[in-house]
Amino acid sequence: MTVYFFIILLVCAFDQLTKLYSMDVIAAANNIAVSELYEGATKPILDGILNFTFIKNDGMAFGLLGEHRWIFMTLSTVGIVAMLVYLIYLKGEDKLFSFSLSLVIGGGIGNMFDRILLGYVVDFIDVRCFSFWKWIFNFADSAVCVGAGLIILAVILEYAHEGKKK
Repeated sequence: MTVYFFIILLVCAFDQLTKLYSMDVIAAANNIAVSELYEGATKPILDGILNFTFIKNDGMAFGLLGEHRWIFMTLSTVGIVAMLVYLIYLKGEDKLFSFSLSLVIGGGIGNMFDRILLGYVVDFIDVRCFSFWKWIFNFADSAVCVGAGLIILAVILEYAHEGKKK
């Protein structure tokens, strides 16, 4: 059980460290202090493939519900607490599902730190190699998406396993 709380802690820590690092890199590339960062300030990392671009996201994924910050924060908190309770209830019996929940919880908490401390979430990963991809995101967003995908996989595998028993 402890391993899943460690994963949550690692996701939160890595998320916050990558946000701080990217803000330092972007500020240095633009010859400004971190406190002077402006939306859209950017630093190419891999030319034509990846940039670090500073964005203040005051909503959820893709900026949704930005005008309703407190409603979203309340719903997020309830969701994170519910997932934590369920993770404790699972007691690590379903390893894939527990790992997946840990990623989602860690990403949710990582972004919640930003919302509480800054009033917005720092997004910076700007993938440029796909013309259809326009969104800028962060490590916590990635953890939530990967965790959600793995939850779906865990559910499918469980149904397949149950079907073989019959």
